[in-house]
Amino acid sequence: MTDTTDRTKLPLRRPPFTGVTAKTLAGSEPDWGLIGHAEPPEGAPNVLLVLIDDAGFGNPSTFGGPIQTPNYDRIAAQGLRYNRFHVTAMCSPTRASLLTGRNHHAVGMGGIPEFSGGFPGYSAMLPRDAAPFPKVMKENGYSTACVGKWHLTPEGEQGPAGPFHHWPNAWGFDYYWGFLAPEAGQYDTMIAENQKFIGVQDGKNGEPFYFPEAMTDQAIDWLHGVRGHDASKPWMLFYSTGCSHAPHHVAKEWSDRYKGQFDQGWDKLREETFARQKALGVIPPDTQLTPRPEEMPAWDSLSENSKRLFAHQMEVYAGYSQNADHHVGRLLDSIEEMGELENTVVVWIWGDNGASLEGTPTGTFNEGTMVNGLPLTDEEQMQLTLKWGGVEAWGSELMYPHYSTAWAWASNTPFAWGKQVASHLGGTRNPLVVSYPDRIKDAGGLRSQFTHVSDIGPTILDIVGLPQPTHVDGIEQQPMTGATFAGSFENPEAAERHTQQYFENFGNRAMYKDGWWLAMRMPRVPWRLDPEMLKTFAPGVWDPDADPVELYYLPEDFSQANDLAASHPEKVKELQDLFWEEAEKYHVKPLLAGFSPFFGILPPLGENTTVTYYGNVQNVAPGLVPRVYNHSYTISADLQIPEGGAEGVIVADGGHLGGYSLFVEDGKLKHTYAFLGVFEYRLESERELPTGDVNVELTFAADAPKPATPGTITLFINGEAAGTGRLDHTVPFGFSGYAGLDVGQDNGLVVDRNYAGKAPFAFTGTVKKVVFDVAPHLDDQDEHDLHEHASQGHTVRGVTA
Repeated sequence: MTDTTDRTKLPLRRPPFTGVTAKTLAGSEPDWGLIGHAEPPEGAPNVLLVLIDDAGFGNPSTFGGPIQTPNYDRIAAQGLRYNRFHVTAMCSPTRASLLTGRNHHAVGMGGIPEFSGGFPGYSAMLPRDAAPFPKVMKENGYSTACVGKWHLTPEGEQGPAGPFHHWPNAWGFDYYWGFLAPEAGQYDTMIAENQKFIGVQDGKNGEPFYFPEAMTDQAIDWLHGVRGHDASKPWMLFYSTGCSHAPHHVAKEWSDRYKGQFDQGWDKLREETFARQKALGVIPPDTQLTPRPEEMPAWDSLSENSKRLFAHQMEVYAGYSQNADHHVGRLLDSIEEMGELENTVVVWIWGDNGASLEGTPTGTFNEGTMVNGLPLTDEEQMQLTLKWGGVEAWGSELMYPHYSTAWAWASNTPFAWGKQVASHLGGTRNPLVVSYPDRIKDAGGLRSQFTHVSDIGPTILDIVGLPQPTHVDGIEQQPMTGATFAGSFENPEAAERHTQQYFENFGNRAMYKDGWWLAMRMPRVPWRLDPEMLKTFAPGVWDPDADPVELYYLPEDFSQANDLAASHPEKVKELQDLFWEEAEKYHVKPLLAGFSPFFGILPPLGENTTVTYYGNVQNVAPGLVPRVYNHSYTISADLQIPEGGAEGVIVADGGHLGGYSLFVEDGKLKHTYAFLGVFEYRLESERELPTGDVNVELTFAADAPKPATPGTITLFINGEAAGTGRLDHTVPFGFSGYAGLDVGQDNGLVVDRNYAGKAPFAFTGTVKKVVFDVAPHLDDQDEHDLHEHASQGHTVRGVTA
């Protein structure tokens, strides 16, 4: 039957009434189409879109890597592998491009939402003229859901006041369950469901909570619910893992599978992976292995203690990644049990960017030390690892681990560099497999057309038979910049549809056209964001046109091993000019706008410096937590203490690897400040709290309004000082990438491990209100400094363990 529905303007218009209305029901004829709903094209398939986080081309066994991925193998065996698929080199930009079918700057996501700013390409504000393709599918009769990582919502919108334009539901998903943050602890994930935070969840059947298992359960439950409601309605599911982003959390039974398998080190591992890639045919036989960057140490230069720690870092990462493959397999099994795998398009991307280089050369027991600019030596990392349970605790809830940059480099074999480095394939080329048994007959085939993450939306719409709409909600749409590659399903020699593409992330950039790739890498390593490094790229100092350039012809140089810039200056000039044309067209300019807060380019100074929480407010997202960093502040709480006393947490933010807690125990007011797992500062009142209505207060008097300022803590009970102490170090940027603030208890992994056995250590009296004042008694200059540090206060150098 021919589909005559005009699907170019959404939502679909209600069809005209075709029945008959007489004066009464006598002689009237109903039109049952009036109570129907939008229907997809006849025979439209289901769609499963899977995205793995922070992983490299050389990770999965399907592409020659050391990590066993039997379910990725399974989908590749019944479908196709694409070995020239590209992403943007950073998480949020890739996700925005994936879901909209457009270049990331064109939809406001040139950086990450945490660093959104006042430039069109970096606002983190999805324009209304760029409707995501899940919304197109929903408006055309699909059931849609997203489970897992999101990372597309600006921090200031992650609360009950909204607005909710940038939450998953507004992007076209009927149902959402997962985390909005850039990362999450896999044991105590801050969960959002639809438009509400529901916080840390309990495990099933008495077992500890584990996010990969829980998100898969949610996905399966949603599928079963949809099918139980409607036996034939097609569905679209976006399954987006937290793995393999830090923290690398996985049970020991998974990391033990790799015990001893990385003792040879990263240099040898690259050679082994490279050989397997050639044997599998996922890279051409004449591919060359690119050399190790000088910023990374040779494995043979390390001490035996360092080798032992480093090898275990990769064992945990591998087990973590295989566990993710396992849970995708559970989802696939469920779809197969429903009898729907044959009619489901599976698009599975192994990595939203190359493997992450953000763990620093030593790797780290707590990724927060890198984020806050805390440099730690190999020996200090080893000491702190021992403090939190030793090498065997790496991967447990006691740590927030990230492996060494050199393991990430090995994970991106055969390419150079990795995440954040959009100039090179290590950051931008990731494995892709596509399965659609109803249409793909070349099972196990390989495709080498240049493809880009912006192509996924157009390809899916093409497969299911939906046009790209010209208007959505009355707004004319900007065209999708991606191109369908569905023609390659049947024809391995299908013409390349995507022949030109710019790349840019945090100043690193590239221009691809007709096989030629111009790489323009700024001289910054991805694991450094400290002032010393950033001043090199300050406005008026950095000239991007002075950055070194490299030129590659990829049809003859798969891995970017042979720089042709010196012999083809005319091609260099052509591609440089083309990049700037694209930059103008898609709002890439100004470069480094995603770092603008670090250069003092700040939003207007707000006047309100107090925040009040009434009653037990739970699960306040990290981006909305009062900014207590780098300046003086006070926390005041009105309590009701019953006869016989009370105990429990009044307010807590973060966890034991970064955070603070104000609580009552043994009748006394106590405060714990966790400095990134390196130091713990504890203070308790000199006297016990009285009963009845009681006011308690904590003041932090900063030595100066500057990053990581030391200062003096004083506790007050009913206005009288009750104890004082020093904080010799404070966290300059953030306690946690995901753990939030709770009033009346300490959810998830607690700040003070001494009360972990009582978690969540709920207050047994009544917390009437808690008031934060983050700018007490400041003059105008201090207020300006406070605002600057609240927006950019990121790093402190020279603090050691």
